[in-house]
Amino acid sequence: MSPTSPFRCGNDDKRVAFLAALLRGANARLAAARANLNRGTVYRWKLEDPAFAGLWAEIAASSHRRRTLRRRVLRAAGRLETSHSASNGRAAARSPEAL
Repeated sequence: MSPTSPFRCGNDDKRVAFLAALLRGANARLAAARANLNRGTVYRWKLEDPAFAGLWAEIAASSHRRRTLRRRVLRAAGRLETSHSASNGRAAARSPEAL
């Protein structure tokens, strides 16, 4: 972390709020809005502060891993199509017993 890191300028709470929103699944635009930040501010922080950029990258990678794992589990259970139908507003006709 550099001596001019935004982490030292009283922005800790907003940074934590932004990163927490990312952890809950928000994209950068939504996470910035939830933290009451301008999206450009968080991207500037990302460029200026390696610690912040590293946390953001780790959260993004873990989100991708969770989505990939979820797809693999659903596919193995034969439920991937059911999940997509339900997410598109169509009720799934398959029950767990039908698997």
